[in-house]
Formats: sequence, C-alpha cells, structure tokens
Amino acid sequence: MERTVELSNRELRKAIYALALPIVWSNLLQRGVGIIDAVMVGHLGAPELAAVGMAQLVVMLLMALPMGIGTGTMIIVANATGEKDPEKRCRAAGSGLAMGVLFSIFLSILSYALSYQMAIVIGASGKVAVLAKEYLQIISIFFIAKSLIYILSSIFQGSGDSRTPLSVIIWVNILHIIIAYPLIYGLNISGLGLSIQAWGVKGAAFASGITELGGALVLFWKSSKKNLIQPRKCRIGSYDHKKIINLGIPVFFERILTSSMQMVYARLVVSFSVAAYAAHQVGLNIESISWLPGLGFAQAATTMVGQNLGAQQPKSAKRVGYQSHRVALIFMTVLGASYLLFPQLWVRLFTSDPEVIKYGTIYCFVTAFCQPPLATAMVMAGALRGAGNTRFVMGSTILGAWVVRLPFAYIAGILLSGGIVWVWIAMVLDWSARSAALLWRYRREKSFVD
Repeated sequence: MERTVELSNRELRKAIYALALPIVWSNLLQRGVGIIDAVMVGHLGAPELAAVGMAQLVVMLLMALPMGIGTGTMIIVANATGEKDPEKRCRAAGSGLAMGVLFSIFLSILSYALSYQMAIVIGASGKVAVLAKEYLQIISIFFIAKSLIYILSSIFQGSGDSRTPLSVIIWVNILHIIIAYPLIYGLNISGLGLSIQAWGVKGAAFASGITELGGALVLFWKSSKKNLIQPRKCRIGSYDHKKIINLGIPVFFERILTSSMQMVYARLVVSFSVAAYAAHQVGLNIESISWLPGLGFAQAATTMVGQNLGAQQPKSAKRVGYQSHRVALIFMTVLGASYLLFPQLWVRLFTSDPEVIKYGTIYCFVTAFCQPPLATAMVMAGALRGAGNTRFVMGSTILGAWVVRLPFAYIAGILLSGGIVWVWIAMVLDWSARSAALLWRYRREKSFVD
C-alpha cells in the first residue's frame, strides 16, 4: 500500500480540531437533553431531581452494550476509511447497526419490566423510587432510539464525518426544549383554548424519547443517503460482527464496571441525604460541561488513530493521542478553574434549594481538581481504543473505580466518619490512578511501532 506523507504537529492539531469540535458540540448537545431535564425538573424539588439522576444512572448502565457495539464499529469503520475500502466500511456499519437494533429491543423490554427494582437497587426509596420508575419506563419505550443515535453517530465519526451527527443533535435539542417545557410544567393559553397538563418527571421522559426517536430516524436516513449504511448489509453473523464483538466486549464490560460503580457510589452519597444526592447529580451535570468536550477529543483520537493505522502511519497515529491530550488538558483545566472560582454560580443554574446549593458548592471545589487527570485518562483511553487495545482501558477502569474510588470513599467517608467531602475526594484519586496507568501503557503501545 502506498504510504502517505505524515502531517506536522500543527497540521495534525488542525485535523483533530476539524473532527473533534463537531463531536464536542454533539456530545454537549446530546447530553444537553439530560441536562435540560435536570435543570427543568430540578426546580420541581430535590426528590424529582434525585429521581431523574438515579434513573439516568440506570440508562447509562443499559447503554453499556450499545456503547460497546458503537465503539467496535467505529474502530473498524475508521480502519476501513484509512485503507480507502468503502465496501468493508459499509459492511462493518451494517453489522454494527443490526446488532444495535437486536440488543436494544431486548434491553428495552428488560428495563421496562424491572424499572422499579432497578431504582431500589441504586438506593431510591419512597417518592424518589416511584418517580424514578415512571421516568425509566417511558425512557425504556424509546430506548432503541437512544442506542441508534450513539451507534449511527459512531459510524459517521469513524468515517471522518462528525458534522452530520452534530446537525441532527442540534435539532433534537431545539425540539426537546420546545416539547419538554409544557410537558413538565403544563401550559394554559386560554385565548387559544390550549391546555396541557403538567406531567413533571414523566413529561421530561416523554420529551426526551420523542425527540431522540426523530433524531435516530434522520441519522439513519442520512447514513443511507451517504452510502454508509445499506439495508441489505445490515445483518448478524458476518466476520465483521465477530470483530465488533472482540473490540466491543471490553468496552461493554468497562461501561458495566463504570455504571455499576456509579450505582454503588450513589448509594454511598444518598446515605447522607436526598439533598446530598441531588447536589451530586447537579455536580455531575456541571462537570459534564467539561468532560463531554474531553470525550469529544477522545472520540476523535479513536477515529484518527484507527484511520492512521489503517493507512499504515503508526507514528502519526501515536502523535494523534499526544496532540489530542494536549488540547483536552488545557480546555478541561480552564473549565475546572471556573468550578473552583464560581461554584455557587454554577450550582444555582440547576437549583434554588439552599441545602442542595451547600452540598453542590463542595462538589464543585472537589471536581475542579479532577479535570487534569480526567482529561489525560479520557484521551489516552480513546487513543488506545483506536489502536484496538480496549482490554487495557477496561483494566484501568477496574483499577480506578473498584480498587481506588469505592474502597477509599467507604473507608474515609463512611467508616471513619469523614463525611461527604471524603466520598467526593475519592473521585480525584480514581482519575489520577487511571491517568497514570493509561499514559504509561500508551507510551509502550506496540501498535505504534513502525
């Protein structure tokens, strides 16, 4: 195969920006659906905010399988794009999509049937458990749409097109805001004879489901139009689906480990009070404004590392990781500084509850110090996935989440009565351990040896 000229670091950063920035905006806007729900529901009260937060933890657990499929598909599509093999790319995309549909239907039925039990397992009780169940059941009906948005976006990104998913997600968010407000709070315009009953938490779930369904359909139509997806090639049982499974299984288990850790972690937080957990949920939404851009650079690194390896440019592939890390580190550190300097300003965007604001301010202080190691861990993990090394990334999750975070949080925060601040400090130690391990492995990755 003819080797192409390697890009300079400046040219490489320019290419990273071109791919990553639309992904960053897509991530922010895709998460924006959940953030908008949290902002709107948060003003109904702490139980409503806690319920939506707990329900979204369950949704993230369910999304582990679609994320594994999407990441595996993205890596193969990126390799095929680097090899300039459109037939291989289309075949892999079809296999990934077919697997996504099949497993999403199964997960949808499972989550609908066990929604209340899942809320209880996380630590919800009383009114919070009932509200979380209502939210989950409605989200479950539309779960396939959420899965397909992720998988189809991964296919576009793997092919080097991050702008199309962005354009679709923009409209999903606009429509969500238009629909969510009247469904959550109700609407009464007597002059037009228009009256919509306030549905609260259920209204937020319906608004998310309806708009995401529309987004999934548009993305599928656009992918077919661009020949990324051909319906006759959407099948199970091909060689590509086996490769997707091999690449995706570690990602799946990584997400399971992360989501289950978050559930155990949530039980530790909610043991202090509902207000503490509501603040935790507010803090996660605030922090997402920082880590979602970081995730965008990580996903861009996955794509570009895969494309460069497919084009037999291992040195450029390795430099992609370092250059992506540099940009993400600066961006996330600056945002982290704003959490440290203006914590109450951030928290008040989501709630006016004095107790939640008090806890949320503490969370902002702590998470400010998470941002540098979080940036390193995310981007190095993304670059390693692009090289096909998804197993070490899974191992780093075990190290940070289960060996460091949970034991430290329980011992320091609960057993030694250190309080909620020590439970949250465990996050800093978690991401520091992961970043050190992933950076060490990236420097020694064999895929980058020419």
